[in-house]
Amino acid sequence: MSNDSSSTETGLPPELKIKIQPRTFGPSWRVIFNVFLIFVTSQVIAIFLTELFLGVLHSGTNLSSDLNSSAPAQFFYILIAESLAVLLVFSIIKHRGLSLGAIGLGRRPVWRDLKRAAVGFLAFYAVLIAATALVNALFPSFNPNQAQDVGFNTLNTTVDGILAFLSLVILPPLGEEILVRGYLFSGLRSHWKFVPAMLVTSLLFGLAHLQLGNGSAALWAAGLDTFVLSLVLVYLRESTGALYAGMLVHSLNNVVAFGVHFHGVLF
Repeated sequence: MSNDSSSTETGLPPELKIKIQPRTFGPSWRVIFNVFLIFVTSQVIAIFLTELFLGVLHSGTNLSSDLNSSAPAQFFYILIAESLAVLLVFSIIKHRGLSLGAIGLGRRPVWRDLKRAAVGFLAFYAVLIAATALVNALFPSFNPNQAQDVGFNTLNTTVDGILAFLSLVILPPLGEEILVRGYLFSGLRSHWKFVPAMLVTSLLFGLAHLQLGNGSAALWAAGLDTFVLSLVLVYLRESTGALYAGMLVHSLNNVVAFGVHFHGVLF
């Protein structure tokens, strides 16, 4: 009696054979939707937990005012939001059967990342100066000096300054790079060519920094800055195969912005 299991399997009609689908990010529209959902969910939960914490500590006070004037509360809020965004990305990646290498975390940092970051940082400011001059020429009403609300309106102590630094210079480059250049760009890149994936990723990143919905004018200067920054960060993600060089450039840019914004307050 012969073993006909293999012949039985190969003899099945094509429509009855088990089709093993490759592990992917899913369709591009779902990747974009997931990023939007992660962003909103992490922000809402962070606000809820922070205000719950403040409500316990300061019963009967104006929580929104207390949040804006408290550096520890702002740090707590940003820490929760960025951490949740990263955890949700990791959860999706695990659910899709992908490794961390799929979002640029498949290897350890190397010296080449530091060198690429230094070149990328200089390239970013060169492109930003050129882009700002071009936009100014096309739109004379464009104001490149629009003030951005970074949330830390009151810094009373050295500890407040340290918390502000961690919240603005360290945490966003980690969380945003994993979410945007890690998950969003990698997901789009799995379906699209480099340039379209880069442009859509950067456009969405720039739009997220316009601070729309708070009743004030859109921060077009911040949108342009973050759009150009994302172009450089996406290029570094593509060329190095990892997120580390982009994280360094992002952090260095935030250091410069931090020094300009808080000049005279901390220095």
